[in-house]
Amino acid sequence: MKIATFSKRTFCMISICLTSSCIVYSQGVDGKIRLGTFDSRCVALAYGRTDFLKNVDDLRKEHEKAKAEGNETRVKELEKLGPNLQFIMHQQAFSTGSIVNIIEKIKDKIPAIAEKNKVRLVLSKWELFHHDGSFEIVDITDQIVDLFVLDEESRNIVESIKKMEPVPIEQISNDLNE
Repeated sequence: MKIATFSKRTFCMISICLTSSCIVYSQGVDGKIRLGTFDSRCVALAYGRTDFLKNVDDLRKEHEKAKAEGNETRVKELEKLGPNLQFIMHQQAFSTGSIVNIIEKIKDKIPAIAEKNKVRLVLSKWELFHHDGSFEIVDITDQIVDLFVLDEESRNIVESIKKMEPVPIEQISNDLNE
């Protein structure tokens, strides 16, 4: 009987310790919950300087092929798609446009960054409108940007955008000829 009581007590103590450590793991200074934020413009620029450029090149090749084949329907689709993608990229890189399409490409790598920084939630800093002070805000922008392989020039551009205020999204023109 004493062994069973000891085992139950030991089990309860171990359970409490494990539960407490999980809670403490996700808490930062002063017991605050750690919240990871990132500057979406920097992530958009990193993507834009790498994968987006590759995608644009692929679209150009597809456009040339459609033209050569006389596929006017596809040519028109691609001629509309290119400027639309550029407009979206401008909203993302210079304003506060959603980068959900970019995050979708790297979402499997975000949990490791969150775990490394002991944050429980990750979101764009432009989407954090209020918190009650029970959170410790942790900037993980650079770690997300590092998911893209950037040359020195691109890194400098990302660093410079951090110092600028975002352009109001309604000021981003969809007329690329302006």
